[in-house]
Amino acid sequence: MYLDVTAFITIAAGFTAAAQLVFLFNFIYSIFHGRRTPQNPWRSNTLEWTAPIHPGHGNWVGEIPSVYRWPYDYSKPGAKEDYIPQHIPLWQTPESNLALKTKHWDREMGTKKPKWTGAKILRRLPL
Repeated sequence: MYLDVTAFITIAAGFTAAAQLVFLFNFIYSIFHGRRTPQNPWRSNTLEWTAPIHPGHGNWVGEIPSVYRWPYDYSKPGAKEDYIPQHIPLWQTPESNLALKTKHWDREMGTKKPKWTGAKILRRLPL
């Protein structure tokens, strides 16, 4: 009676080990011959995806980027892409800032940056 169970477990263990060998081969092959990924492969909005791939001391070389948006700013109506990273100022994406279009916004969208601070802009956003 136990011989059948033992044979089944032995065969199942063999299949499990074979699957692990396939994974191990793929892992090692990808390390040496895999293609390089872009800076932000998941198209995420958060700041950690703006850090260099091989950072020096700290995460960013030079000044730490400013945050202008909340981290889940996906699927904005009118935006060119589905995501807008946190470090992109609101004045650089006027087509997706429907809540901010006022007479002052249109006047200031020419060649200069709006005089609003980040806190004033965020107070106007419907969150």
